[in-house]
Amino acid sequence: MRISEVIRNCRKKENLTQEQVANYLNISAPAVNKWENGISYPDITLLSPLARVLKIDVNTLLAFNEKLTETEVNKFGKEVSEIASREGFKKAFERGSDLIKQYSISDELILRISSILRLFLATHTLEEKDKYEEKIIAWIELAAASSNEKTASMAKISLSAIYREKKDYEKAQEILDKVPDMDLDTEKKIQQVLLLESSGKFDEAYNVCEYILFRDAHEALVALSFIIKMLLKENKFTEAEEYTERAKSVVEVFDLGLYQKDELDLYLAVEKQDKEKTIETIINMVNEADSMDNMKSKLYKHRKWKSSNSWNKDKYERLAKMRIKKDKKLDFVKDDPRIKFLLE
Repeated sequence: MRISEVIRNCRKKENLTQEQVANYLNISAPAVNKWENGISYPDITLLSPLARVLKIDVNTLLAFNEKLTETEVNKFGKEVSEIASREGFKKAFERGSDLIKQYSISDELILRISSILRLFLATHTLEEKDKYEEKIIAWIELAAASSNEKTASMAKISLSAIYREKKDYEKAQEILDKVPDMDLDTEKKIQQVLLLESSGKFDEAYNVCEYILFRDAHEALVALSFIIKMLLKENKFTEAEEYTERAKSVVEVFDLGLYQKDELDLYLAVEKQDKEKTIETIINMVNEADSMDNMKSKLYKHRKWKSSNSWNKDKYERLAKMRIKKDKKLDFVKDDPRIKFLLE
């Protein structure tokens, strides 16, 4: 809220006229009218008396304690963007600067306006470009010190990108390392890939890319698995089968192993109580158990796994058999001679 709006709203709340406020402060009524219309501002010596008249504190009068909502931040960001497109960067910068001064408590607004202006600055040829960029960097540094962890992390990622573009790779990495791994993980990883690629550290860049591939593939598979389970609970078997085929495609494309495909088939077969299909799938799972090992995949050949894998095919088979033995949903096939032979 602007100071003009604060004065007008609080004056009306106290049932005071502009003339009454003016009389209390020993000034003219037109002066108060100009404050409320944003034409001029109260003299600094009048701030405390004005706050007392309106029965608020000075911080409230100046809107220092006021937090902007996400909708307001989006609205101001859109306004600055439209001014840049319609009237040019200089006008947008002036408006953005005014908004940041007015709402200096809002780190979210500072970051939003800085990001918009930085984008326009990067795509247009301007005089005194360095001066504008210096100010934008200063604003982003303010946001990077925010008490809001998400805003601070986003600002640090932006700063890292700026220093990467300046080829100051050491500074870019130093800033990026300050972003917590749990905050904006994908954005951080993408910025890390760009930084490593720009630095010529291709093996490390491949490793981060493969981490993203492996993680996101598993997340997609988990999401599809939940959808399949819910469809089966609703007895929508045809749709469940369609989603199972999609999930198996994810397993194949991202090289997650035949064992994962067998698990999908097994779940479907168990829900249908299809004894022959269940037995066939269990046998396949044991025979293909070593496909759980994604470390051998060419798709992840640069990936630096947290631990070295010394398991052999027999160990994977034993793990698969143990899972089958413990799964009570498979009890309806465990008396079959083929399964008994396989497990014993």
